[in-house]
Amino acid sequence: MKRNVLFGIILCGSSVTTFAQLSDIQKPVTITPYISIQNFDWIGRSTIGKAGVQLQFKPIKKLNLAIDGSVFNSLGSSIILNNDISASSSFDNNGKYGTAYGPSGTGSSVLPKTIYQGAFINIDAGIPIKLGDSSRTIIEPFVSIEGKIWNRSADYGTEANPSIYEEKYKFLSPALGAKLSYNTKSKIKLSLRISASYPAISKLKTDSKNFTHPNTEIDLTKWLSPSVELGVRVKKITLKLRYERINIGISDSIKGCSPASHADVTGISIGYDF
Repeated sequence: MKRNVLFGIILCGSSVTTFAQLSDIQKPVTITPYISIQNFDWIGRSTIGKAGVQLQFKPIKKLNLAIDGSVFNSLGSSIILNNDISASSSFDNNGKYGTAYGPSGTGSSVLPKTIYQGAFINIDAGIPIKLGDSSRTIIEPFVSIEGKIWNRSADYGTEANPSIYEEKYKFLSPALGAKLSYNTKSKIKLSLRISASYPAISKLKTDSKNFTHPNTEIDLTKWLSPSVELGVRVKKITLKLRYERINIGISDSIKGCSPASHADVTGISIGYDF
């Protein structure tokens, strides 16, 4: 699990460096490190801590580039209801096991210890357009590419005899959206960002310890996922509220009970501009 998070950090860093080199960009206009607290509702309720950095570039007058990379980890264990952990076992035509809810045979009386870890990177390219004669209000349609590495680990055993089931998700998604910003006379900036992403790559890999089910890797069906973000910047401090729905598909090859689901992610972040 730690290895995957480390890989995510390296991926974010190398992507930022490579992108800057290819674009011949010497330095960003703004560097904004930030921290965030999020509620992650999927199969249970989890609190997640997130840390990252956003780099903003302006290679030409009519083009804005933003690169956002972060890592996240659970703060404590998830709150899971009995009816949320009912297992759904299913097998493909080759006998491989897979599910978006965990291994079968756990029983509804088992309350696993669940944690989330992962990494995120997003690259926006937008064209700012002034609304009216004033430069205070700007709309910026953009295209972007976002990648997510998201791991869910559930321990159904005890400290002496752990029974661990891991689900490792990988998403690579192009997205479309728009940003709207308004600068007040007192130099307070208000912003709104709306986008929708559609995965080009959507995979699930399962790993288990002390379970009889074989590990497998499957392609998930692809679903549109929306997000909205409200922000306010006062001097160099930026505060943001964000909501995202991650729609998780099913496997075309898996037969049986394995329904699609969605994760609701809400959070607040604070950053400082350099």
